[in-house]
Amino acid sequence: MAKKTKTVSPLGKKIQALIRAANFDYIKEFERVAGVRPDSIRRLIGGYTKSLPAPELSKVAATLKMSVEEILSDSDGENILLSNIVPEAKDPRWHKIRSDEMAPTLPLGSYVVVDTGAKEYVAAGVYLIGTPSASAFRRVSFDPIAGIYHIDVDNKNYNYAQDIKAEDLKIEGRVLGIFCNI
Repeated sequence: MAKKTKTVSPLGKKIQALIRAANFDYIKEFERVAGVRPDSIRRLIGGYTKSLPAPELSKVAATLKMSVEEILSDSDGENILLSNIVPEAKDPRWHKIRSDEMAPTLPLGSYVVVDTGAKEYVAAGVYLIGTPSASAFRRVSFDPIAGIYHIDVDNKNYNYAQDIKAEDLKIEGRVLGIFCNI
């Protein structure tokens, strides 16, 4: 008989990622430091429960040095603790991918870590750039001979490519990493 796997809630996945980012080696150690019931976080991360009682969630938030609202947030630009993972990042933040324009590099529904403190082009890669109507993730490269930036999407189903001058490029952040199914 095959062992049935439990589905982990989005809260469980997010708390697990935050605990790792906070540099805890063991969930049991985090539970002890946070002062929550033994096995409560392990049950959440293991898929046996879908959430935590409010008092326990408050303790988890305090230990991670963030608010309960930040833990429960699914909004773009959410601040995250990544000082141990990406020490050179000035202002790392979560962003959810809400379009398939950058697939397969950034799949729809995945989360990316964006250094919103990086406002200048440093090398070819994926950036969060400002457009006239919103912000969008785009692949950016520089042509030093022509002195222009090439903006493109990765999904070949979209016919989008643009060359722009440096003064017209508004970089809002640089993508540092991707977390699928978080």
